Amino acid sequence: MSDVKSNFIPYEPDRLDSLVDGETVGESNPKISGGRFGSRAAAVQALYESDSSGHPALTAVSRLALERNLSEEDTNFAIELVGECENQRAELDQKIQQFAVQFPTEQMPMVERNVLRVAIAELNMKDSAPNNVVANEAVELARLFGSHTSPKFINGVLGALLR
Repeated sequence: MSDVKSNFIPYEPDRLDSLVDGETVGESNPKISGGRFGSRAAAVQALYESDSSGHPALTAVSRLALERNLSEEDTNFAIELVGECENQRAELDQKIQQFAVQFPTEQMPMVERNVLRVAIAELNMKDSAPNNVVANEAVELARLFGSHTSPKFINGVLGALLR
């Protein structure tokens, strides 16, 4: 975690928020609250923003945590998730590819790819929530941010990985 914090760029409120597909990535959503789910949602959105706009994911997650008034503990968890995803991107993508054989990772929709990255990164963490909790939360994130087929896809990939 120490190398993650050294790369951390604090959010500067005077910067313009980016637009992705016509919506601000950090837009308030009443379905997203604090807690671990809020941390996971912020991590997915920060990674999505980074993939689509090139903005640093750690800066984006800081901004999202601030906008959502996440607790210090939840903010740190979101930062840790993003750091793990950034530091292990190649390994995570390889693991995704192993269980989503027919969908090349680089061609996978960004939402699904980043939900899977966050879930697998969390599963690899030593203080992870139980596997079924991580998988269920990933399916809920896919339902919230993805298409109508996203939850089934995420459930299938994580189900295969956890068998």
